[in-house]
Amino acid sequence: MTDNDYLDLHRNKILNLETGIHCTLQCPDCDRTIRMQSGQKIPGKDLTIDQFIKMCDFFKEIHFCGGWSDPIFNLNFIEMLEICKDKNIITFVHTAASHKTKDWYEKAFKANIEATWIFGIDGLPKNSHRYRVNQDGEKLFEIMLFGKSLDLRVEWQYLIFDYNRKTIEKAKRKAAKHNIPLLLIETPRNSLMNQKQGVKRINEKT
Repeated sequence: MTDNDYLDLHRNKILNLETGIHCTLQCPDCDRTIRMQSGQKIPGKDLTIDQFIKMCDFFKEIHFCGGWSDPIFNLNFIEMLEICKDKNIITFVHTAASHKTKDWYEKAFKANIEATWIFGIDGLPKNSHRYRVNQDGEKLFEIMLFGKSLDLRVEWQYLIFDYNRKTIEKAKRKAAKHNIPLLLIETPRNSLMNQKQGVKRINEKT
């Protein structure tokens, strides 16, 4: 197989892309959180525009995700969204951090109005911080509604834990009220969450 054959074989695939190493959340089961708590350095660095442009020649669909980070913290993220729009790349943004201004989100949304944004809010917005430590779930929910008001495609991702299992029906009604798809996901992270000190709060009223 020649180099060109290899490139053609892998062209137009789907790319799940980590844009950097920065995040303001401290989710208990995140590798980044675990490394930080043990005093380890977070490996890697932010993706550059030049690196990103090279990738765009080989993928028809890009999912900006957060394994080590949240994509919104790459300083070039809005430009990356614009590039995806210009190159007609199907774009998904998976985000859970809430530490950007409404003005920033407006710029990001309008940079590629064809993108789909998936917001990780695990439970009713007021309770999501129980796993998404440092998240302002209520603010992020309002940002999701703001995106929808701009005709952006938005989805609500809801990882199921013991603390939020009883509020699923409330979440379904809330999502239906705003005509937002609700993605309910059973997660193995629940067992780890139950081992954390803060899990005693699951019996609080919701």
